[in-house]
Amino acid sequence: MAHSSNNGLISLLGNGGDNTLLRSNGTKVPISELEGKMVGLYMSLGSFRSCQNFTPKLIEFYRSLKEKGESFEIVLVSLDDDKESFQRQFVNMPWLAIPFGDKALEKLPKYFELRAIPTMVILGPDGKTLHLNARGYIEEFGIQAYPFSAEKFSELEEIKKARRESQTLESLLVSDELDFVIGKENIEVPVSELVGKIVLFFFSRKQCPQCKVFTPKLAKTYNEIKARHSDFEVIYVSLDNDEESFHDYYSEMPWLSLPYNDKREVPLRQSFEFSGIPHLVAVGPTGKTLTNEAKDLVVLYGSEAYPFTDIKKRELEGRLEEMAKGWPEKVRNERHEYHELVLARCGVYACDGCKQLGVRWSFNCDECYFNLHPECALMGEKVVSGDDGNDKQNNIVVEANNNEDEAAGRERWICDGQGCYKA
Repeated sequence: MAHSSNNGLISLLGNGGDNTLLRSNGTKVPISELEGKMVGLYMSLGSFRSCQNFTPKLIEFYRSLKEKGESFEIVLVSLDDDKESFQRQFVNMPWLAIPFGDKALEKLPKYFELRAIPTMVILGPDGKTLHLNARGYIEEFGIQAYPFSAEKFSELEEIKKARRESQTLESLLVSDELDFVIGKENIEVPVSELVGKIVLFFFSRKQCPQCKVFTPKLAKTYNEIKARHSDFEVIYVSLDNDEESFHDYYSEMPWLSLPYNDKREVPLRQSFEFSGIPHLVAVGPTGKTLTNEAKDLVVLYGSEAYPFTDIKKRELEGRLEEMAKGWPEKVRNERHEYHELVLARCGVYACDGCKQLGVRWSFNCDECYFNLHPECALMGEKVVSGDDGNDKQNNIVVEANNNEDEAAGRERWICDGQGCYKA
C-alpha cells in the first residue's frame, strides 16, 4: 500500500486519459502538479451527518496550512451515488476532486480498505502512505496534527493518554453551558446527578442491523440492573443521520441520551476510540473507563456483568472457560451437513441456528462462514448444564425482537459508527 513516485500517484488517481483533477469552479488541474506535495485523500459521502460536521473543520485546517505556505493538498474522493450529490458536496470545498464517474472513485476505497466515513488518507511527498485515516487527529487537534509524522502522532498520543488519566464524568459530559443529558419527554438531567454512578455510553444508530438486534438485549440488562442497583445508568450517543431516526430509535430505549447532534458527541467518540457499532463503554464511579468491551459482556452475561470491573470480568470469563472445557473440538450438525464445525474463539457473530447474536465462542465453518452457538451446535448431541445442574442457556445470546431484526442480524455487515455496509 505504499507508492514511491509521482508516476505512482498518477497511477493511483488517474483515469488513463488526461490524468487531471477538478476544482469546484470546473478548472482542470494535472495530477502531476501534486508531485512532491503531501496529499490527503478525503473519502466522503455528502449525505452523512459525520461528513457534514467534519468538512467545515477540514476546510479550516486546509486554509490554515495554505496561509502558512505548507506544501499540502487535499483531493476529494466522493462516495456519492449521483453527480448532483457530488456537486452539492464539492461546491464549497477549496481543494481538488477526482471527477465524478471516474474509475478511481471505485478503486480507491477498496485499495485503502475503507472502514469509516469520512476517511482522510495521508500520502507523503514521496507518495507513500503515512496514515490510513488521520480524520480523528485533525478533528481533535487541528493543525497540531501536521505534518502527520510518526513523531507527531507519538506526541499527540501522549496528550491523549494524559487526558484519559485525568478523565472524569464531568470532563466527558460538561462543555460550556451543556451540563445535562436528556430523559424521556426531553427532560434535562444534570450531569451532577450521575457523578459517582457506573455509566454506560451506548454508541449506536437506528439503521445499523446489529444495533437493532443488540438494543433489546441491552434494554433487558438495563432494567434488571436498575431494579437492583440505583448507582447505574446508560446514555445513548446517537450516530443517526437524521433527527427523525434518532427520536424513533430512542423511543425504544429506557435510558438517558445526549440531545441529537450535540457537540459533545465528537469528543466522546474521540475519548473512547472505536471502529464499529454498536459500541458500549463502561465508566466507573470516579469517571475512569472500566472497559471498552461492555457490549461483549452484556451479550455474554447480561445483568451478571454488573459492575463491569476487571475482577467481575475475570470471574465470569473463568466460569465460561470451565464450561468450554467440556465442549468437543469438532461436531457435525444437521444444520450444516457439508462440513465439520470447529470450536473457535471469535468476536460478535450471528448464529445461523437460532438467528441471535453470540460472542467469544462458536462452532464454525470458515469455508462457508457458518456459525452456531455452542448450545445450538450441541443440541441433541450433548446437554450444556449450568452451575446449578439444571439445563439452561448460558446468557451467550442476544434475543432478536422480530423477524426483520433476526434476518438483519444474520447478514454480514460492517458498521463503523458512520455507516453500515454489507460485507
